[in-house]
Amino acid sequence: MPVYLSILISYPVFRDGKTNHNLKIPMTRHATLMVVMTTAFCLFFSPGTSQAQMSIQSGALEDIAKQAMSSPISQTEITAAQQFGSSISIAQWLGPMAPIALSPFFGITCLSGMAMFGGEWISNGNPLLGENSPLHNPAVFWTFLSLTVFTSIPRFTKVSKPFAQAIDQVEAWSGIVTMIMLRILMASTPETAEAPEVVQAGLLSLSMDTLMMLAAAINIFVINAVKFLFEVLIWLTPIPFLDAAFEVLNKCLCIALMAVYAWSPTFATALNFVMFTAAMIVFGWVHRRQVFFRTMLIDLVWATFTKSSPSGMITVFPVSPVGKIKSRARCRFSCEPNGWTLTHRPFLRPAIIQEFRDGQRPTILAGIFTNTITFSQPSVQLTFSRLYNADLSRLAVHLNAALPNGGSLSAQPRTEFS
Repeated sequence: MPVYLSILISYPVFRDGKTNHNLKIPMTRHATLMVVMTTAFCLFFSPGTSQAQMSIQSGALEDIAKQAMSSPISQTEITAAQQFGSSISIAQWLGPMAPIALSPFFGITCLSGMAMFGGEWISNGNPLLGENSPLHNPAVFWTFLSLTVFTSIPRFTKVSKPFAQAIDQVEAWSGIVTMIMLRILMASTPETAEAPEVVQAGLLSLSMDTLMMLAAAINIFVINAVKFLFEVLIWLTPIPFLDAAFEVLNKCLCIALMAVYAWSPTFATALNFVMFTAAMIVFGWVHRRQVFFRTMLIDLVWATFTKSSPSGMITVFPVSPVGKIKSRARCRFSCEPNGWTLTHRPFLRPAIIQEFRDGQRPTILAGIFTNTITFSQPSVQLTFSRLYNADLSRLAVHLNAALPNGGSLSAQPRTEFS
């Protein structure tokens, strides 16, 4: 999905490889190459991409890049790119990131609506909302409005909300890629243009545009992770219509923050900084549970349509800390000849391994949304998804675990997600 949104938002700019005289944004070689790089990221890192597909996609992207580098650049295109790309400030760029993080599709819809219908009182001096912005396009507005409706309606009921939450990460990454595309289109300059501003960060040298794109991606990712956890907790609360009320409140907050951005990008950036700082404080705790909830929900949806064959190694999440492994950290649980092994691989750090020797044979307890592997000595509970529930007895054999009552249900939803 992020690839198609990137193509949509860049189409008015790069139509037929020429300058769009209505939007006055040129087609430059650097802009094309950055679009190719962004598209390549989406293609190569999308889940389920096979090696053959990656080979085909790599060849196609290489052909596009060669064509872009061989196209001539006029002085008019150079001047237009410099004037347009250098005009957006940090506040104008980072101001709308908080509402976009809360609701990516709806946030971009609001930006496009303000660009098209806001008038001079909103867009005056703000290139992101001006007539020359890629957002000033009916196709962009109606596309993101349709995506907003499509992804918001399932969030209103507890029955359909798991399906909406399962694809929540797709919406978040679509928002990130779309904003990166906007920055690329609004800051592209050819090789002959004036050198961009460079920021020195230790041994790394980053251009200001690259730094701003990185800041936007991190901003959206962190705040969206905290919002996702709140949505799951609301879903687990047995109160009717609470999910619908939370979704309406989320959209209202998004509109309010966008209104603040339209009034003062600087004040909106300050609010965004406060929200981002608060989210960062709890991000480690939240991110572990976000990965846990998403894994449970995605596997639950996947198991509804297909059957997966179990093996001697599965993904588990400890309910409470196990040695140096924190609660709800993503781990791999495997059966070894001399016992069982729980392995957690932190980012850029050595793996943490916890071993369980013979004589502590685990027990598998089946639940409504998740399953649990339990050890009695020491007392350890490891939660795993329902991906293999169609053949739970075979999984028990692979893991050398007991399966009482043939795998009948033994837990309540709130207990499973605690």
